[in-house]
Amino acid sequence: MLQNLIRQVRFNCQLSSGAQAGLFSLCGLLLRLRQLYKWEHDLLPWQEPESPEVLDWIAAQESAWDEMEDASWDQLLWNGGSLDPFAVDDINLLVQPEGLIYGAGFGRGLAPTFFLGELTEVRTDGDLTIFVVGDELARDLDGAPAMAQGNLIYARTQALVYYLWDRFSDPGQQNNRYLKLALASRKLCLEKLLKDPKAFEEEFCLLVTGELEAAIRHEIGEAREESLRPVFKELVELFPHTRIELWIRGLKDALADVNEWGRLAYLIQEENLPSLALFFALAPGLYPLLIPEIEPAFRRVAQYRDWRALNEARLAVLARLRSQAAQLQELLAQKLATTDLQARLHERFLAPLGL
Repeated sequence: MLQNLIRQVRFNCQLSSGAQAGLFSLCGLLLRLRQLYKWEHDLLPWQEPESPEVLDWIAAQESAWDEMEDASWDQLLWNGGSLDPFAVDDINLLVQPEGLIYGAGFGRGLAPTFFLGELTEVRTDGDLTIFVVGDELARDLDGAPAMAQGNLIYARTQALVYYLWDRFSDPGQQNNRYLKLALASRKLCLEKLLKDPKAFEEEFCLLVTGELEAAIRHEIGEAREESLRPVFKELVELFPHTRIELWIRGLKDALADVNEWGRLAYLIQEENLPSLALFFALAPGLYPLLIPEIEPAFRRVAQYRDWRALNEARLAVLARLRSQAAQLQELLAQKLATTDLQARLHERFLAPLGL
């Protein structure tokens, strides 16, 4: 039964990968395909396969996606019964006794995403349950390192390892001063790490452990932030694959990072300079526009260890972003026509950011 379940989840993952492929830029798609290839072939993140092999594999994936274009999700069969692949709670009741955890939901562009992995730890934080996932038996193109779904949080260690290594090895990151500071604080040198990763595997694993905690705090912040909940889904459904979706997702992530339960509050409380530097090194592209007050305050932390200044900046940003969320609720309550709503959103929120 377990092997059949893995096969069915992998089929759904391949189907979801085809749905996700068009949502990424060419560079982003190739990066995710490379991660997926390494996972499927059981490679370490720093093991680089031969290009012809990867290109042949990508061609096979694209061909499979074309053939599956009209296919529907496999129902998950277990002990004579059939389960909807989005029935996460019911499926986990069956697989958790096997030491596994299952996740399903909707990501960027409302594209479905699935995974099945080894359950290494279960935590609770108030009403939230946190599943720490180890090696994965099935995954799709998305491979988000962490995700929140209602009162459930998934922290995916293997996906995080691939994500971090790809960011570290990106040529565009080689002069990133925040990245160099983060690694130096962990007794790592980027050039030496990339040249001989096996020699620094223990230090890299410790870094991954720290970043997993930071990622969990982001998801806790997202799960507990109520300010955008009344409008987020409606805006994503009204304006998929647009700058509005990009902005509203960035706003949701920023709120999760700066609120009282989120990543920054945790890092400030712990006075965790390495993870704070990595936060800036790997911050999403919209963060300099959405939370510009944070970076000058970080410089005070780096120079003077002035954590109070950073917390004051965090609180100021939080108040401003929650005010924007309240304005959004008021705007949507007016029940404007979609074109009018789009124009108002651009005028009030996107245009001031240069979007």
